[in-house]
Amino acid sequence: MRIFATSDIHTDFKDNWLLLTQLSNILYQNDALIVAGDIGHNLSLVKDTLEMLQAKFKMLFYVPGNHELWVRGENQHSLDKFFNIIELCKQIGAYTSPVELEKCTIVPLFSWYEKEFDTDKNPDLDRLDSWSDFYLCKWPESVDSIANHFLSLNQDRIKSYSKEVISFSHFLPRQELIPSRKWLRFKGLPQVAGCVRLDNQIRAIRSTTHIFGHSHMNWDVTTEGVRYIQNALSYPKERVNREKPIIKLVWSDEV
Repeated sequence: MRIFATSDIHTDFKDNWLLLTQLSNILYQNDALIVAGDIGHNLSLVKDTLEMLQAKFKMLFYVPGNHELWVRGENQHSLDKFFNIIELCKQIGAYTSPVELEKCTIVPLFSWYEKEFDTDKNPDLDRLDSWSDFYLCKWPESVDSIANHFLSLNQDRIKSYSKEVISFSHFLPRQELIPSRKWLRFKGLPQVAGCVRLDNQIRAIRSTTHIFGHSHMNWDVTTEGVRYIQNALSYPKERVNREKPIIKLVWSDEV
């Protein structure tokens, strides 16, 4: 089996949807695909996208991103929507829980960002007020820390596995996985990018490879024994003048 990865596929953009439909219906029938979040906010679109990809791969793994948890005129809060998406995945056979394969175990990890991820003591937060999550995500009053809540959902997954572990999340687990603020077009990104405590969970399960998304900046780097990979399809305008592979091979049991 081979394992491929993608993230931030944003199929609410027609160009992205068409690119994914053009993936072979034959080549990947013995393979797995990891989708590390951000399909879109519309539940029907999430379902259609997962089902389309599921038909192309033997196994499909997925965690919701921040866009999926936007509630626009919906009579529910974002946590309700999150669990509705998890139930939807169960119904259609997309995996959101750990699965032990013949030679490795794939472990999805839920996550959210926290401002402490940003180590700059005097950040220039231009345009952060326009960050859509602040307006389109609605959280129960009982949730004090969104990041803590999502990390707690992983507790039964934080254990020893007998085979090599490949984990994935939507958000970033380490500050090194985002460029210095001076190189960022959106200066507020480090405030809404990741959670360092997520990396503690990644290392607690002894993951050898971790897939992530969210920043739309592709990475493939090994740090302190863990390979961190982002392969974001991103928005169509972000692919202009730079190649964005649709899926990336991240693991194979073929010798």
